[in-house]
Amino acid sequence: MRDLDSLPVVRTTPLASAIGVMLAILLAACVIGGLVLSAFATTVSAQSIGAPRAFNHSTTGFVLSGSHIRVRCETCHAGGIFKGTPRDCAACHRPGSRLATTAKPSNHVQSSQACETCHQPRAWTPATFSHDTVAPGICASCHNGTQAPAKPAGHVATNASCDSCHRPNAWKPAAFGHTGVVPGTCATCHNGSTATGKTASHVPTSASCDSCHRTTAWKPATFSHTGVVPGTCATCHNGSTATGKTASHVPTSASCDSCHRTTAWKPATFSHTGVVPGTCATCHNGSTATGKNASHFVTSRSCDACHRTAGWAPATAYSHVSPFYKQHQSGLACASCHKSNNEVVPWPFAAYRPDCAGCHAADFKPDEHKKVDSPRILYTAGQLKDCSGSCHTYTDATFTRIRTSRSGQHRATSGSF
Repeated sequence: MRDLDSLPVVRTTPLASAIGVMLAILLAACVIGGLVLSAFATTVSAQSIGAPRAFNHSTTGFVLSGSHIRVRCETCHAGGIFKGTPRDCAACHRPGSRLATTAKPSNHVQSSQACETCHQPRAWTPATFSHDTVAPGICASCHNGTQAPAKPAGHVATNASCDSCHRPNAWKPAAFGHTGVVPGTCATCHNGSTATGKTASHVPTSASCDSCHRTTAWKPATFSHTGVVPGTCATCHNGSTATGKTASHVPTSASCDSCHRTTAWKPATFSHTGVVPGTCATCHNGSTATGKNASHFVTSRSCDACHRTAGWAPATAYSHVSPFYKQHQSGLACASCHKSNNEVVPWPFAAYRPDCAGCHAADFKPDEHKKVDSPRILYTAGQLKDCSGSCHTYTDATFTRIRTSRSGQHRATSGSF
């Protein structure tokens, strides 16, 4: 290598030195600026590619909703052009649009209304169509099977307009006007295919529907029993074809029409002819037929002891069957003795049963029943327990000689003692 001392010495002037310094400073500035620009470019690239920032689309005045949330930006902003993007449905959703959108199909209902009148941003279907401005009777203009649903293959044969029976909010329920339908021709439509027909359990008959049913509803129906042979009720009233006997029905092999009428099941008239007296409770037990109510007089006697087969009320006069009962005056109330609504009356003074004193011992007045005047001896209730017996007055305590004869002073029918 050459010695530095051997190199030629370059002598500079003050002007040359100043220019050199300026060039050095300019070079350094370029290098630093390049580094800053490189770092900025790297940061922007990282933000654009690796970590995109969320954009609030509502700030544009067009809020994304429904299916618009899920589509890519370039679907609407073709070619990266944001300014001038349409905001109304038809501007994008039309044939020939520069945007990749769905337009009206060729079989769309004829309408000049905006898309959002019927459709929602979330999906094209289901759509809600307002029939408010549709003229009556022109339903088939749209409901022709192509643009909108039309009559199905099993529809009732008719050339009437849809709105004659159907309403704009739903096909069903439909109301069919039977005005003008010839009586007796019901089965032309009501054949089970075109319209509801007879069920499998229908009463066997060849009569037309309108013989029993009305055009407003199938039920209630009115069946004419004219011509039905008496005693043959169970042919239909067997519990399957028509209402039959209930599980709690009175046990009988008689025909329905023995008790019931063709107009209604109730009231029924049952003939008690042949019913053995005293067996009422066999049917009148509260389940099979009306029985005693909760407030009924407590008794073990049969119904027919007081009631008649023609009706429960009025009941016949109560007959006392006790061998100890003596007929009392007619004005005496039953509750005077039967204080507990029971046929059996307990003896108030059982020691004197079955005589009058068994009930009336408390009514006995000794002072009025003297046995001997002197010395004063009085009868006891036990001695005169049979009020209708003798209560003589004796001359002395030997009771051998009657001074005053008294007998039969009291009678149960007299009303007082």
